[in-house]
Amino acid sequence: MRVQLAASYRLMAVAGVNDLTYNHLSARVPGEPDRYLVKGERQLFEQVTASSLLKYDLAGNKISDSADAVSRGGQVIHAGVFEARPDIQAVFHTHTTANLAVSMQKIGLLPLNQHALRVYSRTGYHRFAGFEFDFESRKDLAASLGDKLFLVMQNHGALICGRTVPEAYVEHHNFEFACRAQVAALSAGGVDQLIVPPDDVIAYATAQVEKYLTTITEHSRDWGALLAQARKLDPAFEQ
Repeated sequence: MRVQLAASYRLMAVAGVNDLTYNHLSARVPGEPDRYLVKGERQLFEQVTASSLLKYDLAGNKISDSADAVSRGGQVIHAGVFEARPDIQAVFHTHTTANLAVSMQKIGLLPLNQHALRVYSRTGYHRFAGFEFDFESRKDLAASLGDKLFLVMQNHGALICGRTVPEAYVEHHNFEFACRAQVAALSAGGVDQLIVPPDDVIAYATAQVEKYLTTITEHSRDWGALLAQARKLDPAFEQ
């Protein structure tokens, strides 16, 4: 789990998904459902290694013997999701130009292309009410997420959840591509200029997603190639 999560940080950095020392990717500790792994607040994504990941419990107590720590906002968001959703094993929260842009649009994420249709029916929305510094805000976040795997955090960014780390990474990629495509399409004109699939096609595509898309695991088609890429770039992440 540490290696998978560290690889995800490194791969995100290479893909251009980073916001200085902010944002976090986290994973529940196998066999310890009330604890999770996350990077410290003094590291960039590209600096994370398997051994540098910190262990926290859901109450905000640091278990690792490290001088580093995770921000309060990170504890609220990640521990809050793990606490509310025992089925979720990984939580990725990012700020990218594309997902920030969509989070500021009243129309939300539109079902404009295959990447968007893959996540469209599984996306919820969370109203911005200030920075996530208050542990009580966990309840509102969990309510907004409901049984979804994707959450547009309005005026803030995106939250992508997975039943595995590989799933969280791959689905973050799909969500990010959907946001980028939407922002690019809207830059050429308003919503009335877009080709939006009719409702019956959206419903059919949604049914296909529910029928054919299974949980992404370490054995799925993308993860092996991604792990090989991470090792080629810098195998030190596994240390």
